[in-house]
Amino acid sequence: MILLVDVLVVMSVCLFEEGQRKALGELEKRAQRLRADAVIGIDIETGTINLDQSRVLLLIIATGTAVKIR
Repeated sequence: MILLVDVLVVMSVCLFEEGQRKALGELEKRAQRLRADAVIGIDIETGTINLDQSRVLLLIIATGTAVKIR
């Protein structure tokens, strides 16, 4: 039983890290479309939505301010 829990924790961490990379990548793409030089004040928030008794949707939201350096 302990092994199963460890595997689930590792899978959850991997999913979170992948979601975080995707959220930051999307933030970068949007900043590039605005021709920004950088994104400052980056904040990453997470949450979950229970879809039913056995499924959960993981939400990862990255926000920041795109800036242009003069």
